Amino acid sequence: MNQLPWTRPYAERIAETPREKLAFLKKVYGLFTASLATAALGAIIALYAGAGVSQVTLQVGSEILRVPPLVAFFLNHPIMGALIPFGALMAASFLRFKPGINLVALFGATFISGISLGPTLFWAQLMATGGSSLSASPIRDAFLLTVMGFGGLTGYAMVSKRDFSFLRGFVSIGLFVLLGAMLLNFFVGGESFGLAIASVGVILFGAFVLYDTSRLLREESRDPVGGALSLYLNFLNMFLFLLRILASGRRDD
Repeated sequence: MNQLPWTRPYAERIAETPREKLAFLKKVYGLFTASLATAALGAIIALYAGAGVSQVTLQVGSEILRVPPLVAFFLNHPIMGALIPFGALMAASFLRFKPGINLVALFGATFISGISLGPTLFWAQLMATGGSSLSASPIRDAFLLTVMGFGGLTGYAMVSKRDFSFLRGFVSIGLFVLLGAMLLNFFVGGESFGLAIASVGVILFGAFVLYDTSRLLREESRDPVGGALSLYLNFLNMFLFLLRILASGRRDD
């Protein structure tokens, strides 16, 4: 019968070889890459499925745009748009030790989270179309910056082999502070405060990348699905905060 990692004898736990660690990391990053692909598929479906026949329209200047059905649904039901992906991701976390089911839960959760990104991506496209965003193509540029930032931080953690476990307290406290600031911004914040929060969010999840990568390298683990899910959430949040910055309105002096 399989044992959970923390129930195995100490001598057996420390016997993990570099070859076993490499195989584990390959599995984690393979699942992480597949998770990004399923999320991208969900986002594409949200943005384009039924867009040509949608009955929901939005007037932007003299142009009338059709709002894709899934985007319109989440715009009209913002609470559900937040709860559905959150519930799916929590389910994936709880089921990560169930062989077979854990993969279905992981890819199902990332696919649903991709669909729920529809309104955010649609808004970013809208800002870019109107010529009022900082970037002419905020979605593309945010994704490229996220890939470079995530890849650079991951590469640094792996090559330097530094122990970033000291960041645990910082990222834990920082996450609660960030959530509190986002809640405050929802009620009384403005454009400048929102951009400040987004900037802090990029830094915070960059620290999460260092911490989680170091943890995967140093800790004995048999949880590739959990590792992939952590990396996916880091990547997703970095992307969303960068998109918030790049899609914000320009200030012409």
